[in-house]
Amino acid sequence: MKLNEIPVAVVPADAAGVPLNAPALLHEIADLLARLVDTGEATSIDLRSLPLTPADYAFLEEALGRGEVEVEVQAAGPTHVHETGVNGVWWVKHFNALEEVAGELLEITYVPEILKTHPSDAALGLERLRARLQSTMTPAAEGDSDAG
Repeated sequence: MKLNEIPVAVVPADAAGVPLNAPALLHEIADLLARLVDTGEATSIDLRSLPLTPADYAFLEEALGRGEVEVEVQAAGPTHVHETGVNGVWWVKHFNALEEVAGELLEITYVPEILKTHPSDAALGLERLRARLQSTMTPAAEGDSDAG
């Protein structure tokens, strides 16, 4: 068979409801989730860097579903995080100050990076908690704890 005799189906990019890249992306997500389970290695997929159509986004949303956890983070701009219906796969959408989408990721991880406490923040939290404990200690309370 000659090259020009091979049948090729051409699907226009603007075909209504035809996901072009999402089915392959789901296989990639499955491989990355297997890696997370086997090795603990987390990773992310930058959806904005891929040529995804609105149909691809709809396909991904339908295939991955919605999980039980949704979080709104206020940092440099609002960030919406939700667990998909596939445990270990999180949809993270960052917005700028104008509420425009600045980044959109699928994180394949146990806990998304933006939700983890930075070590320096944990150290600051410890200082604050110790200060609060110190300020709430009264001589009577200190005396009660020594009895025993």
